Amino acid sequence: MTPKNTALLAGLALLIAAGASACDRGDGAGQKTKGQIESGVGAITGDQHLKNQGKKDEVVGGVKKTFSDLKNAAHDATK
Repeated sequence: MTPKNTALLAGLALLIAAGASACDRGDGAGQKTKGQIESGVGAITGDQHLKNQGKKDEVVGGVKKTFSDLKNAAHDATK
């Protein structure tokens, strides 16, 4: 791994930590963001397992977000 990749990974690790706490609303947005970052890091480093885990988190987070949005819309419609 080159020094440039090492620095990039360190920066991405900070983004993951910040994104996980800043986006932790319970609606899947944080998990989706974390997945996008993991997938990107996996692609950069050639870590196929991390890339696949990131893709899975993106999908699961997207589904959770969609469900949360539908639940909120139904709640708003009954007001």
